[in-house]
Amino acid sequence: MPEKVIIEIPTDLADQLADRTEIVPEILRLGLRQLRVQEALLLYEQGVVTLARAAELADLPLQEMIQEARAKGIQPKWSDSMIEEEMA
Repeated sequence: MPEKVIIEIPTDLADQLADRTEIVPEILRLGLRQLRVQEALLLYEQGVVTLARAAELADLPLQEMIQEARAKGIQPKWSDSMIEEEMA
């Protein structure tokens, strides 16, 4: 049986979810996935991690992470060493 958690949210969001209570878990999953992607891409943009590591942090395949980066206007920063690392 899933654990029950009570979360307080602003009234305007509660109103939007009122007739969609059955899909709240999916909404949370999607939101958390987006948050992981955003955080991983921020680390990539800051030069803290490679794109491959960002994909791992976001729990995405590298190809999907590349698509996410491009969709957000982030162009991969490729150097010869990075290409070798990404291909390994």
